[in-house]
Amino acid sequence: MSLEIWLLIGALLLLAGSAYWFLRGRQRVLPSAADQRARDELDTVAGWPPEATRLLTSGERSAHETLVKALPECVIFSQVPLARFIRVARRNSYAEWLTRVGHLSADFLICDRASMVIGVVCLHREHDSARAEQRRARMTRVLKAAGVKVFVWREHAIPQPASARDQIIQRTGVPSTTVATPDAPAPQRLAAGANGKIPVAEVVAEGPGDPADLEPPSSTWFDDLDGGPAAAESARRRSDA
Repeated sequence: MSLEIWLLIGALLLLAGSAYWFLRGRQRVLPSAADQRARDELDTVAGWPPEATRLLTSGERSAHETLVKALPECVIFSQVPLARFIRVARRNSYAEWLTRVGHLSADFLICDRASMVIGVVCLHREHDSARAEQRRARMTRVLKAAGVKVFVWREHAIPQPASARDQIIQRTGVPSTTVATPDAPAPQRLAAGANGKIPVAEVVAEGPGDPADLEPPSSTWFDDLDGGPAAAESARRRSDA
C-alpha cells in the first residue's frame, strides 16, 4: 500500500482512540441513569442523619451579648442570609445572584422594633481563610451599595457595650445630645433625643395602604428563580453544599 493510505489509516486509528478516551472520561464524570435514580430516591433523613448544634460560636455569643446590652431599644438577629433582607432588581438571573452573594449571611443584623435594618456587624475571626475574607469583602460591598452601615469587629477584641453603642450611634448618623460618662449604663450614654434612646419606629400592624416594597423578600430559595433550569440547578447545588 502507498504511504498516503498508511497515513490515512494511522489518522483514523488516532481519531478513534481519542474518541474512546473522551467518551470513557465523560462516563466517569457523568453519573449513570441508575446512579442518578438512586440519588433521587435517597431519603433525606436516612441519607444525612441530622443533629442539632449551637447556632453561634463562643466569640459570636460574646458579640451578641454586647450588642444586646449596648442597644436595648433595638432587635439583634444572628446569621441572616442577605437574600432575606436585601432586594435586588431582576434584570439578570436571580438564581445567579443567590449563588454569588445572596446565600452569604450577616453575622449580626441590627434592626429597629419594626424590623428595619440599621446596620450589620461582621465578626472577623483570627483564622479566617483568604476565601472567607473575599466573601466578607463581597458581602460588605453589597451592603454598602444598599445603604447599610457595616461594622467589622475582631473576635478577640470585641468592644465593651458602651463603646459599641457610641460607635454604632456615630456611624449611623444619629446626633448626640447627652454627655457620655464612662460609668453610665449603656442606654443612658450617647443617644439622640431627650429620652436617651435611638429613635426607632413603633411596631404597627400592616395595612392595605402600607408600601409593599418594605416587605422582605421571599424566605425560600426556589421562589421566582428566573434563570432557567441551569441557574436553578446551580442554586440547588450551592444550597445543598
